[in-house]
Amino acid sequence: MRRIGQIGWIRWVTPLLALTVLGACADWNTGRVSSVIDAHVLRVVSQGTRTAGQPGIPGQPFQIVELVLDGGLYRGDHVTVEWGGRVALNANGLLSPGDHVLVSQRRGDNDTREYAIEDVVRLPSLAPFAVALVLVLLAVARWQGLASLAGLAGSIAVFLLAIVPAVQRGEDPLVATLAGALGVLVIAVFVVHGFNRKSLAALIGSAACLLVVVVLAGLALSAARITGLGSEEAVFLAVGSAGRIDLHRLVVAGIVVGSLGALVDMGIGQASATFELAAAHDEMRGPRLYGSALNVGRDHIGSLVNTLALAYFGGAMPLIVLL
Repeated sequence: MRRIGQIGWIRWVTPLLALTVLGACADWNTGRVSSVIDAHVLRVVSQGTRTAGQPGIPGQPFQIVELVLDGGLYRGDHVTVEWGGRVALNANGLLSPGDHVLVSQRRGDNDTREYAIEDVVRLPSLAPFAVALVLVLLAVARWQGLASLAGLAGSIAVFLLAIVPAVQRGEDPLVATLAGALGVLVIAVFVVHGFNRKSLAALIGSAACLLVVVVLAGLALSAARITGLGSEEAVFLAVGSAGRIDLHRLVVAGIVVGSLGALVDMGIGQASATFELAAAHDEMRGPRLYGSALNVGRDHIGSLVNTLALAYFGGAMPLIVLL
């Protein structure tokens, strides 16, 4: 009966959270400035390779394409632009008829309109993969998979509707992120796994580990003299916010956010293993149960450290190869 009630609750919560998150977002195909509009490729006029001028350096491929504007005041107009002259490009980035792009518009000399391709709209090409992943998740995990999607939507809603606006208003990034992180933990644990003793134990353990992460991250960043201004985006944010945002504490907040997934994984995994051991062996209690659960935890930690390291190496592969 409790299970049926939880399923019914999830059926209502999932679409509401999804609508909330989507409603908080702007147009998915909106560019970096207000003059960026949607367009699609009508045809490729010409294509070639521009030589680098230095031996041993490969040439830069480029295209001249005819676009049809899909938005803005001049919707439906045909414009011809170059692709590859302003951004680094290889053969995998060449455009084909029907591809959707983001185009910037500005006024040139003699009040003429000048257009340039800013980037490719990749959402239509990635959407089928996302749908396939959701279908596989629902087929394998069923209602648990639907609950995990609801938890994901709730977590995104917390970040978009609570944490990010608070930081933009100039509030302490670390305090805002910690408050939001606790909300994410509650959503991720209780929405996905229900309200029970196992979930409560996982929540308490994850929250305790979160505090440890905050302390260690703060000490490490202070010892290493990290300012938070190590990227171009951080510098733009510091200048654009006129110094209202503490970049050093924003780095700590980023570490907190990055650790949430691993903390929830460890908390739920350990709580599930402990409760399953207790249910399977009635005589296993106290120190014996703790020791068995700790053995499972050691294996979990070993695999998790490897997973996190490989995830970092995958994201930083160009930098690693360069070094």
